[in-house]
Amino acid sequence: MATTERYSNELLDLALERLSRRERGWEDRPGQREMALLWTETLEHGGTLLVEAPTGIGKSLAYLLPALLRRAQGSGPVVVSTCTKALQEQLLRQDIPLALRATLAPLRVVTLKGRQNYLCKRRAEARLMQPALFPEAGLGEAVAEKLRSWVEHTATGELDELIELGIDLPPALLADIASDPLLCSATACDAATGCFAKRARREALRADIVLLNHALLLSDPGLRATLIAEAGALVLDEAHHVERVAREQLGVTLGVRDLLRLAGRTDARTGALRAVQRALRRGRGGRVAERIQSAEASIAPVLTHAAAFALDLERVLPPGAPSARITRDFDAARLSPSALDGLLSALGSLARSLEDLVETATAEGRAALKTEGLEALDEVRARAFAWAEAERALRSVVALEDRGSAFFVDRDERGSPRLNRRPVHVGAVLRHSLLTLCDRVLLTSATLRAGDDFGPLLDALGLDPCDVRTATLPSPFPLERQVFSAVWDGSGPNDPEFSGRLAELIVAFAARFRRNMLVLLTSYQMLDEVASHCAGPLRRAGIPLLRQVPGEAAAPLAVEFRAGEGAVLLGAASFWEGVDFPGAALEILLIARLPFAVPTDPLMEARSEAIEADGGDAFRDLALPEAILRFRQGIGRLIRSSEDRGAVVVADPRLARASYGRRFASTLPSPPFVTSSQSELLSRVGEWFSSGTPERLPRPEGTEAPCRA
Repeated sequence: MATTERYSNELLDLALERLSRRERGWEDRPGQREMALLWTETLEHGGTLLVEAPTGIGKSLAYLLPALLRRAQGSGPVVVSTCTKALQEQLLRQDIPLALRATLAPLRVVTLKGRQNYLCKRRAEARLMQPALFPEAGLGEAVAEKLRSWVEHTATGELDELIELGIDLPPALLADIASDPLLCSATACDAATGCFAKRARREALRADIVLLNHALLLSDPGLRATLIAEAGALVLDEAHHVERVAREQLGVTLGVRDLLRLAGRTDARTGALRAVQRALRRGRGGRVAERIQSAEASIAPVLTHAAAFALDLERVLPPGAPSARITRDFDAARLSPSALDGLLSALGSLARSLEDLVETATAEGRAALKTEGLEALDEVRARAFAWAEAERALRSVVALEDRGSAFFVDRDERGSPRLNRRPVHVGAVLRHSLLTLCDRVLLTSATLRAGDDFGPLLDALGLDPCDVRTATLPSPFPLERQVFSAVWDGSGPNDPEFSGRLAELIVAFAARFRRNMLVLLTSYQMLDEVASHCAGPLRRAGIPLLRQVPGEAAAPLAVEFRAGEGAVLLGAASFWEGVDFPGAALEILLIARLPFAVPTDPLMEARSEAIEADGGDAFRDLALPEAILRFRQGIGRLIRSSEDRGAVVVADPRLARASYGRRFASTLPSPPFVTSSQSELLSRVGEWFSSGTPERLPRPEGTEAPCRA
């Protein structure tokens, strides 16, 4: 071991020892120390490290302590990127302060957010001057006054501060006061006014530790070229989301509602044109007034053609289908050329009308407009750019020219149709534009492997296995003693009666055990069917039933579930990961079916075709690994500490019968008990809960297959 590495390890030992002496309730965790040593070695020698660190390892401190110690010795700044705001808040409020106390390092921490998360003081003050602001936004005068006070006194300009102050602004008003790069004026935002977004960027470049999220990191090439290229260490926590976020950031989405919102922010009643119109000098703005009228007249055709195009998109989507792929062989009759051409023409005309207005008003200057009107031209210029971008986005999607992308129609959270383009592969882009910019990179999460294989993740991220070091840390919890695992080997999910039988099982479990139960489903359609079957029986039994609704935030539902006693929560999508229910908040986890992606999902279909074209097997190389990873994430909801106990029941017989079932079974916390009898299943789970010490069947020697009753 080199002298510098030995010295780093000694510093790490001192930091951990300091925590054990000074922090009440601190426990030494072997897995945490092992991960910290692996990361220390990578920091010393360079390279890329992947670590799967299960719940309870304490991975945040495991990567923070070595990185902070190295920064304190003079290396480059530490950049930590997460996917979720919850983890970012945990790092900022808990883990980083703890790591700083342990290392005694006087380091400066900055959280960097996307530009749209910061206040533009100039725009806000201009908007606050408009007398019709508050009635149209539905704000009471008391709230309006709080908003004025915040705009005047905020030190950071972070719009999230409004939530803490109880100021709930409509999205359109938030957008009107947020920082926008197209509206940034070096002359208007002088030293006295300041630009919160630019200030945050400058502070991040001077900080020792920078926190940001994957979306910002992957959407901003300039940030990567400065911050990441100069970083001494890059940590990607929640790394299993990096591929998905990259695909979203590199893709294009254009919805009909996007056009309607943009029209509202442009028109002469409430939008950018209104501000210019109000600032016309009496008798002096003839040509400018004409341009305003021309631009206003150009909005109506956009709305007309957008409505016609929306009807076309509705025809593309089969009834009840969440999405539909568009290919070169697609039935063009369902997309009317006249509606498409009309919309493209209208978008271009509106953009040009707005550009003409800006050009004319700029030429006539103060002769035609008051000072506030000249400033309002920035808003019009931004709208012109936005409409031109909408035209370019629409052309890029409907042209279907990029053979490396998937094109499809889906719906937004309110059910309105939208067009999408997503790259099939993002690995090469991730490798060249992010992962090779820093010499020392750590990717970590509680779930990175598909079973026992890092291969799918490495391939997705464009990483060569020969250039990456991987490590899997064992759970610090005695999971075999904490969890009773079972498979209900009844009817399969493709059985028309499955939803009804699953509902019967849910009601039976809820009525017998009166313990909080989370039911994970793979589609909202199945969730609706199960809810309709079990709502009545649960209500009559006095058992609370909670259910996830598409488009609604999961957090309030999770809070209600944690506070419940004997409640049943039907969850899909976001409840498979990222939510914690420690202790009695969750004691029974029921997984309705193995979480395979729908094979007709447009992106899944395109990715599968690409794999097959390269000689691979789409099920083996894509569908199965992704389903196993999702399954592991779902299982992880049950045990969050060494004190938790619970039962996990998988209601999909494929786990016991299919040839690939053993790969799912091997990821369960304990060897599963398999039965097709509901009464026997209830009995065994009841015995386990009553025993206080779990009964376990031995896994058959030489196999990972589940045990049968």
